[in-house]
Formats: sequence, C-alpha cells, structure tokens
Amino acid sequence: MKYAFPGPRFAGLTLALLFVYSGILACKPAQNMQSSQETVLASSASAIELTAAPVRVKLVAGKSDSTNLGQILQSLPASRSLYLELTGLQAVKQPGTLFHLYLDLPEDVAPKPGNAWHIGSINFYNAVPGPDAPKDKPALPTTIDIADVLRNLRSSQKLTADSTITIMATHPPEAGSKPMIGQLAIIVK
Repeated sequence: MKYAFPGPRFAGLTLALLFVYSGILACKPAQNMQSSQETVLASSASAIELTAAPVRVKLVAGKSDSTNLGQILQSLPASRSLYLELTGLQAVKQPGTLFHLYLDLPEDVAPKPGNAWHIGSINFYNAVPGPDAPKDKPALPTTIDIADVLRNLRSSQKLTADSTITIMATHPPEAGSKPMIGQLAIIVK
C-alpha cells in the first residue's frame, strides 16, 4: 500500500486530509445555490418610524409585476417559502415594548395578537448598540416565516391586492427612543 506521505504514521493524516478536502467541496455548491435562490417580491419604499399608534406600510412590487401575494403563493413550489425580512432596526434607546406585525390587516379590524392577520412580533433588544460596540457593523436582519399565515389568509379570502404590513406597539414606546425599521421586504427562499 502506498501513502501520500512516506511511512505508515502519516496514513491517518492522509485520510483526514482527504475527508476534509471532500467535505469542503461538497459544502460550497449548496451555499452558492441557497443565496442565488432568494428573490424580493415586495418591499417598503422608505424607513419606518414606529410610534404608539399603529403604522401601516404599503409594500411596493420588487422584480415581479405584482405584489398580489395570493397569486405568488399559488405558483410557488412546495420547496420554497415566503418570509418577511426586517433590516436596519435601530433606536436611540430601548423602546421597552414589543411590536406586533400584521399582514393585510383591514382598517376596520383592531390589531390583536392571535388574529388571522398576525404574523409575529419584534423587539429592539439588539438595535441599540452598547457604548463600545463597533459603529460600522451592520445588524443582522430579522426574518419571520409568513407562508402559513399567507396560506390561511388566502384560503379564507382575506388577502388584498395591495400588500400592507401594520405594526403596533404592545404599549407606548419609551419617550425619546425613536424606534425605526430601515426596510421591510417579503422574500422567497
């Protein structure tokens, strides 16, 4: 039996290097494939300042011709899903409250967690950097899987042609906290 390195003591090292090398090659295509399959369907046009009152954000179509999520969901393969991605969460100081999010909430319906339009909630725990935190480090986006809520809204015919996200604080944010969301986007992964 011949070894890549002389002597039997290097046989294990040779095998280990082969496993590591083959593992690296096997992982790289999956990473590239995953990032290339993300598509923005609709997004907010500008940053959103949150207040004690509900904030309604109209989403603007991305690359697709329509923001009609019902039609998009119907044509979506089962292996793909829809997410709400929130980027650029920031605040001057901790707002001290949760913010609940609702998809296509009718104007005459009070926003309440647990209703059919509720898609989740966010907080600003990591949005306020500490005094010694790096200033140029971007915050990671917050992602909420909305596929099940969309399917339920679609089956009960509660989706609208123009997609909106309504954001409501559990209670008024702390004075001077100025919570903001840089952008909301509905994406397909």
